[in-house]
Amino acid sequence: MSYTAPTIADCVTHTKRLLNSNTRTELDAIHTTISASDTTIRLKYQTDGIRAGSYISVEDGTNPPETMYVHARNGEYATVQRGIDGSAGYAWTADSKIEVEPRFTGFQILEAVRDSIYSLPNNLYAVGTTSVSFASTSTQSVTATDLASTGFYHIISATRTARSSEDRLLNMNVTVQRQTDGTFKVIRQEGIEKAVTVNMRYAHPFTVSALDMDTRLDTTVGMQDSMRDIPALGGAARLVLGEESLRLDLHSAGDSRGDGALNPGDRARYSLVLQAQYDRRVSEEARRLMSLYGVRTGSAGSSVFPTTLR
Repeated sequence: MSYTAPTIADCVTHTKRLLNSNTRTELDAIHTTISASDTTIRLKYQTDGIRAGSYISVEDGTNPPETMYVHARNGEYATVQRGIDGSAGYAWTADSKIEVEPRFTGFQILEAVRDSIYSLPNNLYAVGTTSVSFASTSTQSVTATDLASTGFYHIISATRTARSSEDRLLNMNVTVQRQTDGTFKVIRQEGIEKAVTVNMRYAHPFTVSALDMDTRLDTTVGMQDSMRDIPALGGAARLVLGEESLRLDLHSAGDSRGDGALNPGDRARYSLVLQAQYDRRVSEEARRLMSLYGVRTGSAGSSVFPTTLR
């Protein structure tokens, strides 16, 4: 069985499992392709739960999920309002999945997963490599263009080309300084007897400029495979905590309070359980990064042993 690197879509699916447990959502599907602006959709299975006043969530694993509001139902057709609750309208092909009145819409879950990744503490980081050349013995600093595009936390290791009489790489004492124009300079802290190239491994922020459904957590975001469960835990904790606010709404005294087995505060307590598991996993991964890479003495970042921020 081959291994597929996780994507944002996988995080959304993982979060749904944490949120839904053994509950099931009624499903339907798009029967005929619709455009991003169509307000009438044809239902493939004509699910009874889709009726006037329903919220439905449409997704295909590629586009961000879209939330729709059903204004009217006529047999296999439904009149809908597109792009509800911050989602956007997309062209959906036949067989795109419809979730009927889900506990959390696909777009809500996607946004929670994104927020979880955005807020990861900087004791979790991506690892990059770059090379800079000190062209002569008088060259004191060199601009590292790679660091400007990825960002920079601290140096993990730095080695230089070997001296002519040696056949191995040597550690090189360098620091990194951010300039006022946003560039980074690598500054040598020791003398050199000839032009040398310094190969540097460094920690940098995760790349979060585009967190689409098909965005890979490893090659794009920069997360290691062992971190794949952390965004789902953080996203689920956010969503469950927000759900507790239903009990504060006087207008929700109907069906939403019908589950007598659910005591006040149960949702909040489960949110705290998820948050505790999230914190534990962040701490584990921060310590694992330390064991793999350590922090170079004299680097531009802190060398404190990483723990969670809580």
